[in-house]
Amino acid sequence: MITRCVPVHGPSQVGQARVAARTAARGAGLTEHQVQQVALAATELATNLLRHATEGAVLARHDGERVEVIAVDRGPGLTSASDSMRDGYSTGGTLGTGLGAVRRAAATFDLYSRPGVGTAVLARWPALPPARNPWAWGVEVAAPGEEVCGDAYAVLRADDRLTLVVSDGLGHGPEASVVSKQVVEVARAHAADRPRDLLGALHRALAGGRGAAVAVAQLDVAAATLRYAGMGNISGRLVDRDTGDQQALLSVPGIVGMPAARSRFGETVRPWPPDGQLLMHSDGLTQRWRLADWPGIEDHDPVLVAAWVLWHTWRRRDDACLAVLASTMP
Repeated sequence: MITRCVPVHGPSQVGQARVAARTAARGAGLTEHQVQQVALAATELATNLLRHATEGAVLARHDGERVEVIAVDRGPGLTSASDSMRDGYSTGGTLGTGLGAVRRAAATFDLYSRPGVGTAVLARWPALPPARNPWAWGVEVAAPGEEVCGDAYAVLRADDRLTLVVSDGLGHGPEASVVSKQVVEVARAHAADRPRDLLGALHRALAGGRGAAVAVAQLDVAAATLRYAGMGNISGRLVDRDTGDQQALLSVPGIVGMPAARSRFGETVRPWPPDGQLLMHSDGLTQRWRLADWPGIEDHDPVLVAAWVLWHTWRRRDDACLAVLASTMP
């Protein structure tokens, strides 16, 4: 995913968000009509942030196939999400057409809000295929002052297995980004490997370079089993959405690619709950959170979950990445 994050704290950022969204839409190969819909959505979302949020940003991103515009904020939240969708409804003396216009323009629309906490909105073009099971995606943002993010994630599929990789290149900025891109490239060449073997391949590939913290999680759909292996400060949480139970998945200390790191890696195996959800993130996020802190968030699109958790737990002094693997799309 190619992501541009535009913090919105003044009128000029509304235009920047519109340009970023239009660029992402063209990068995804959308029609000119769709490009204009994406630009409209970004403009409306950024304007809402400027008027109502205390700290917010618009993320515009594409993967060459589809584009997403995400607005996240810390702010008053919405007392009634359904009312906010209705044209003419406004809490700020405006025409009140913003969110309704975004919902009509987008192929996929999702919204989550908590009064006194904030709001997250996702708009996507085109819609995802309906039968993605399981499904994984994530969100990354660059450290303040940086143009590129040194963290990255990859989603790999091989037979009945889905593998999620999260990388945090040492430091941040362009050099860290190069390392994480290498991690993604090597991981794609080893999509069928078990996590411990993939981590070993990455350790050899990164030898002599900058190094990275990396974690690999692999869901075997047929066996309902999750395998996990990691080295460095990548955190994993396995959540049972039926019960709310949450298990930590631990990485071993060290840096992948460094001579002092072990070359043989262990692997944690856990049963995958029928309605499971895995969240993995770099140390750009604090670890002091639980999904239960935000009731109902687990029932939303995994991208919206990732954006919400990242924005509300990001330390704001380093790159950050959070990826979500879910049994099914909500």
